[in-house]
Amino acid sequence: MKKLLKKPLKKILIKAGLKIDPAKQYLYSSVPPYKLITNLTEEELLSLMRHEAHRIEKSIYNDIFDSKFNIYNEKAKRIKEICKELERRDTDKVEPTLVWAKQILAAFNDLKSNFIEPYSKAPQSYDLSKAQEYVDFVQQRRSVRVWHDKQPSKDELEALADQCIDAARWAPSSGNRQPWQFKVLTEQQDKDLLKKIKEEHCTSAPLLIFIGMDRRLYGSLSLKQFETALYIDAGAAIMNMVGTAQSTGMGTCWNHFGRDMIDSREVNKKIYLNFCEHMAIPDYIEPVAILAIGAPAYMPPTPARVNVQSLKIV
Repeated sequence: MKKLLKKPLKKILIKAGLKIDPAKQYLYSSVPPYKLITNLTEEELLSLMRHEAHRIEKSIYNDIFDSKFNIYNEKAKRIKEICKELERRDTDKVEPTLVWAKQILAAFNDLKSNFIEPYSKAPQSYDLSKAQEYVDFVQQRRSVRVWHDKQPSKDELEALADQCIDAARWAPSSGNRQPWQFKVLTEQQDKDLLKKIKEEHCTSAPLLIFIGMDRRLYGSLSLKQFETALYIDAGAAIMNMVGTAQSTGMGTCWNHFGRDMIDSREVNKKIYLNFCEHMAIPDYIEPVAILAIGAPAYMPPTPARVNVQSLKIV
């Protein structure tokens, strides 16, 4: 009886994405739920492609490519299938990460000679004094909550937002997923949608950038309460944005806008739902933060920080 049930059960599990056909693993995503590549969205395909290409490249640095060749060969086959599917959908052929993944694929038989060496750069020389210069810059950051009467034009603010997002995309992300999604707000009527859920210093800021994360790109990881990669990836990008805005003389305030805060009150849930409807934010976007940016009326006093030694575990 068990043998009779085994094959039908296996087919059901494969169809449900709970099990992969071992002979055709490359036709599925590499993380649960194991969806067929043809059933993934373009965003999911590109992220999976980046993830697999990243794993292949990383195997060279960790010197495990040869010993685990079958694993990485399977990933290469998966990337090929993804490229075929993207081509079938007329995806932009010059999409940067697609071009990069194809370079890794083309160099697969000798990654070190055909990809790592040609595209690597010589490292900078060590200079400890540079660290202090950077720390001095970081120490100047403040959370600004009072904005100057005179602000850059809307065009200038939107240009700054683009620069901040440009910096954000160069932040590290787990598995090279690049899961960030942003919404730029410069119109007061849009910022007013956040009243009663965010404080006045936020809704009155000249420029707001909503930071969300595409949960689809994390597979089943996004369903686990203890999974933190999504929030770490967001934080890395946000700090790049903060530094970019600060470098222009603008003030910033990083405002928490996570699900815990949104779900803490019924009114918050309604406000967020209304905000998403008006701003066309899909339900698969996980809210994380809102970055307020503007010319500061003044830089607030420097808050004390604990000393370095007290932060070191001994």
